[in-house]
Amino acid sequence: MKKQFKKIFSSFLVVCLASFLSISSTVFAAEDIDYRAISQQIAQDVEAYRIPAMAVIVVDKNQVVFQETYGENVSPDSPFIIGSMSKSFTALAIMQLVEKGKVDLNAPISTYIDASKWFVKDGQDEKVTVRDLLHHTSGLGTYQTFGHLEITDSYGQHLYANANYGLLGLIIEAVSGESYESYVTKHIFQPLKMSQSSASLQASIEKGLIAGYRNYFGLPISGPADYPGPIDRGSWGSVPAGYLSASISDMGRYLQMYLRDGEGIIGKESVQQMFYDTVPVDDEGLQYGLGWGYTEKRLDQPLLVHAGLVENYTSKMFILPEKEIGVVVLVNMNDYLVTNNVLDTIVDPLLGEPRKDLPNHYLLHHLAIDALYLLLTILSIYSFITIGKWKRKEKGMKTYILDILRHFLLPVGLLCLPLLVGSPPRIIWLFVKDLFVVLYFNACALFLIGVYKLFFIWKNRQNQS
Repeated sequence: MKKQFKKIFSSFLVVCLASFLSISSTVFAAEDIDYRAISQQIAQDVEAYRIPAMAVIVVDKNQVVFQETYGENVSPDSPFIIGSMSKSFTALAIMQLVEKGKVDLNAPISTYIDASKWFVKDGQDEKVTVRDLLHHTSGLGTYQTFGHLEITDSYGQHLYANANYGLLGLIIEAVSGESYESYVTKHIFQPLKMSQSSASLQASIEKGLIAGYRNYFGLPISGPADYPGPIDRGSWGSVPAGYLSASISDMGRYLQMYLRDGEGIIGKESVQQMFYDTVPVDDEGLQYGLGWGYTEKRLDQPLLVHAGLVENYTSKMFILPEKEIGVVVLVNMNDYLVTNNVLDTIVDPLLGEPRKDLPNHYLLHHLAIDALYLLLTILSIYSFITIGKWKRKEKGMKTYILDILRHFLLPVGLLCLPLLVGSPPRIIWLFVKDLFVVLYFNACALFLIGVYKLFFIWKNRQNQS
């Protein structure tokens, strides 16, 4: 009896010691970062940068270390559209099917789906493998759409393209016999108790999807996202590539799954493969795995990261594997030209990094952008209201040169500007509608006035002859 008591007492001490060490390590990790001060600063940044709502969470494998929401009409259970962070869920689903022996990463996608109708050239779907899609090394262009897919010279090199993960979604459906929505709900959301997460617009709305905002001329204005339907000819965005929705509390559970080596959702080896089976992205040390980015340079330690951006939501998630901490930030606004560029600075303290000096240039930057918009619009209006004066004016070479610059070279430059910065016009329309309207309205107005002036000159010469 005495020996049995000693055995029980020893076991009790071991359990207590283990619990104490676990709690201590969590407390010490939390004490390293002053979350109260960080939260106060984030609240100021949210107000300064006109962010309608933001939700953040920091987790370790055992608990929620820090969680807070900012702005109006937002709670830890409010779903946001998470943008391209959806790609990690799609990659996770593929790895589940790999573990079941239903998908081979090195097999061509034609093994699982007939993708020939989506490609311009016959046989190209037989060259692309599942791994190529996961790594974005398929050679498909960033802005290519379904029905117009074509392997470029970048095959084998990382070139980020939504079409890759749209195709993976089709593979998941074909192999599992379930819709993409049904699959991720049954095999990811439900096991992880992500009760506020969805893979369709209707389900997202039913669960309380928070209103999203676009920025127009410096003013956040609420409006629906351009949520994609089923993949069809002409599709660019798709649910598997960027339109899952989740709450911040759900995303905390999602990252804890990775910190717990898969937690039965997938095996530890598959988690490691998602993180570290990578291809180079750029010369700055960024690499891309299976639905996750990886770098050691940003924080001078290993960092797993993925961002998300759709028309009126932005998001970021991070895992610091050495510290065993995960961080997620969800924002219900897309301010492509200003606020999006400072999110990393706002978030860095949550990763244990010192906050960079961030003077509030929100108004200054938007005023500068709006001034350029206004200047261009004034030029168009001035050209229109002075047509009568122009008709009566004695025209010399200087007048003709100015008119060529104003009515032909400038409109061509405005129309080509999106292509010069690498974004097709339809992408500008989706993400920066105010810029699109200003560019194309003024380009068309100036060009049409120029055409009218040419017609007037031609008619005058006809009358004189």
